[in-house]
Amino acid sequence: MNRATQLKAQRRVEQGLAEMVGLVRGVIADGDVSAEEAERLSDWAKENPEIATRYPANLLARRLERIFMDGRADKRERQRLASMLSQLAENPSGFGGGYPLATDLPLTGPPPEVVFEGQTFVFGGEMAYGPLHACEREVRERGGICERSVNRRTDFVVIGAIAAADWSQGDFGGLLDEVVQYAERGVPIAVISEEHWADALA
Repeated sequence: MNRATQLKAQRRVEQGLAEMVGLVRGVIADGDVSAEEAERLSDWAKENPEIATRYPANLLARRLERIFMDGRADKRERQRLASMLSQLAENPSGFGGGYPLATDLPLTGPPPEVVFEGQTFVFGGEMAYGPLHACEREVRERGGICERSVNRRTDFVVIGAIAAADWSQGDFGGLLDEVVQYAERGVPIAVISEEHWADALA
C-alpha cells in the first residue's frame, strides 16, 4: 500500500469515527438509550466494519453484539450502554486515540504478552468491553482464572478503559497500591490496559 492509499484509508477511518461520535452524541443527548437507539448503533457498527474494528469503537461494537445475542436490548443492558456512551460523547478524542486518562495509569511497560492458560486475572475499573462477568467469562474460556482481589497468585491486573478522573482515589487506587506493595515484596504483577487485554482475545 503506497503513501497516498494509506492517507486515503486513514481519512476514511477518521471520517467514520467522527460520524460515530455524532451518532453517539445524538443517542445519549437525553441521557437515556432506547431499544431503537441501541439497535441503530448496532446496525451502524455492522454496516461499517472497517471503523468498528478500531479501538475503542471495537469495544462498543463487541458490547452491542453481545447485547443483541438474544435479539433484544433489555433495560439493564441499555443503562450500562448509556454509561459507556456518555463517556465517549464527553471525550470524543477517545475514538482512535484511547480513552482519556488511560495512558496516565501506571501500566507495566513495555506491555507484556498476555497469556491466559493458567494465569490469574483481576479486573479494575469499568470495562468498556462489558460487565465484569462477561470479561471474566472470556478469560475462563481461554483457560485463565479470575479473582476479585489482588494476591500473590495474581498475574495480570486489567485496567478498564473507562477510567474515572479520580482513579487514584478509593477502591481503584487501593487496588493499584496493592500491586505496588506486592512488587516491593518481589511478586511481579503486570498491570495492563483493557485495550491490550482485548487485543489478546483475538
